[in-house]
Amino acid sequence: MVDLTGGIDKWCSGPDWTFSTHHGFARGVEPIVLGDMNEWGAVLARYRDEEDRPVLGGIEPLWGFSCPLLLPKPRHQARHFVDQLFKIPDWSRLVITGLREESELYLATIRALSSIGTVYRAEGIETCVADLSGGLEPWLARRSARFRQQWRRRERAAEATGVRVDFVTAADGLMDRLLEIERSGWKGANDDGITSEGMEATYRMMIDRLAANGRLRAGIARRDGRDVGFILGGVRNGIYRGLQLSYSVEVAHLGVGHLLQSQQLRNLESDVYTYDLGMDMEYKRRWCDEVRSSVVVILHR
Repeated sequence: MVDLTGGIDKWCSGPDWTFSTHHGFARGVEPIVLGDMNEWGAVLARYRDEEDRPVLGGIEPLWGFSCPLLLPKPRHQARHFVDQLFKIPDWSRLVITGLREESELYLATIRALSSIGTVYRAEGIETCVADLSGGLEPWLARRSARFRQQWRRRERAAEATGVRVDFVTAADGLMDRLLEIERSGWKGANDDGITSEGMEATYRMMIDRLAANGRLRAGIARRDGRDVGFILGGVRNGIYRGLQLSYSVEVAHLGVGHLLQSQQLRNLESDVYTYDLGMDMEYKRRWCDEVRSSVVVILHR
């Protein structure tokens, strides 16, 4: 149903992302499943807002990349969704993230929801996306001359220092290796990365899920027999979603981050047509071909 539903982020609306983030950050929140989960479905959860009022939202509790509505035929199925939604007791507001404003799903959803309350639109999240459909060389040709020069120079410089990247597709021991690398970098010092409790739980589950289904794509940078950096992501139906990248402070000056990105792109070239770099950040715009925006629909019952 994820693959058949238009107007959503198909990677982050899938179970690898939604189940894992729910496990990491909302483990005690019971999901509410609507639909037959064959023709259509919606996977929601009940939360409490800052004023302790009951709110329904998707099971991804933090970022809003995913969409909880899986409606392959939204013009017909949005009405069924609202009929079942109306029967759920004890909620005052509904928040649906991850919708593309130009999609049929968005238009059908707001039309159907307006029958039971007041509908508002809010800005969602922006993601950077690179087009790899023609392979690595056409993508690289679309970058600036300065980018291409730096790309080649940094690859040569990192390799000359003895850094190499080993690719990993098995989960065994991987998360512990990533944590050790993270603790030696700036993210680990500030607990901004995967070392926090919620993030560790999220990525342990996600790595296990991705590896079990042959979708894990990870690279470990090594120097002098030690792990010094990593890049982590997963593939699904031709889409690669970048998840985390980190490296030790001691090798920051060697361009290890750039080497991890470039080697991962080469590794993905044969079976990926889209590289989703995740949340929009200035440095990612040099790597992407498009910035995609989503919107949030808020219903006051």
